[in-house]
Amino acid sequence: MINENKYEGKILSEKSSFAINEAFKMLRTNLFYTAKGEKCPVYAVTSTFAHSGKSLIVSNLAVSFAQLEKKVLLIDCDLRSSVVHKIFNMEKGEGISELLASADSSVDKYIKKTSYPNLSIITAGGMPPNPAELLASGRMSKFIDFMKQHFDIIFIDLPPVGIVSDAAVIAEIVTGYLYVVRANLDDTKSLRRSVAAMEQMDANIVGFVLNDVDPKVGKYGRYGKNGKYGKYGKKYAHGYFGYGYGYGYGYGYGHHHSRKETKKDENDE
Repeated sequence: MINENKYEGKILSEKSSFAINEAFKMLRTNLFYTAKGEKCPVYAVTSTFAHSGKSLIVSNLAVSFAQLEKKVLLIDCDLRSSVVHKIFNMEKGEGISELLASADSSVDKYIKKTSYPNLSIITAGGMPPNPAELLASGRMSKFIDFMKQHFDIIFIDLPPVGIVSDAAVIAEIVTGYLYVVRANLDDTKSLRRSVAAMEQMDANIVGFVLNDVDPKVGKYGRYGKNGKYGKYGKKYAHGYFGYGYGYGYGYGYGHHHSRKETKKDENDE
């Protein structure tokens, strides 16, 4: 086990604030409506840039579903910069990269139990020379199909789409993408460019999560229905799932800021 866990207290628990618990409950409820009746929907989470908070958000979302006694699998496919194992304070060990690169038909040894009932994790494993090729492989597709027979819901943590192409290559095997936007990091131009690139890959974006929100700001701010990103709220059926989480634990929608350097902390992954 890892001796120090800088993510301690950042995972949902009985000690989490009411606002944080409600944020993830509402996000969870919204996702239920995008499942299209699938027995085991698969959701991939990505962002435009690194340090958006996507890994913490997908980890807490997985915990939230597990609290409903759903059998949940979280796969860390951010093979270049994996942190899910750190969030859950476990050794990385062999993970999805070794599973996809090997001819081993057994997957049990890669599935790690967590201290949270009903939640299992497959870590990223070692960093391969060809992450995008591994994720786009037929073996990945067959593996997900197999896992869907054994779990109620699957979450996949992916790299930022604005940096590498890995996020969009699995579009055919996921129910939908949840896109994390960080208020103090993302700029409108980069977001539009990244979303357009995903659309070209036929990626189904089911919603956006607005992270790092100032709770003192009004509900919609410039991200809302009539703001800078308003067209996304209109275009996608579920619009913004904008429940702020992370740096400052804001709740609600916040104003947009130009992209600038932000201090990396435990909520930045």
